[in-house]
Amino acid sequence: MSFNNTNLFVFLAAILAGWVLFRFAPASLAVLLNLPFLQIVGLVVILIFALVIIYIGLRILLKGGWRC
Repeated sequence: MSFNNTNLFVFLAAILAGWVLFRFAPASLAVLLNLPFLQIVGLVVILIFALVIIYIGLRILLKGGWRC
């Protein structure tokens, strides 16, 4: 597997996404019922986006590319 700049940026994004999930997900899920609809949608989009970035990072690390 060759580490080019794109792969390194994906790994950095995956690390940051993992930190966001670890830091903010439990606290925001606890107050989920008190939020307006658009904030709930925004929170869900952020969580899904973070999980997808982590998935792509793991796929690059284990298989050598995310398009395979």
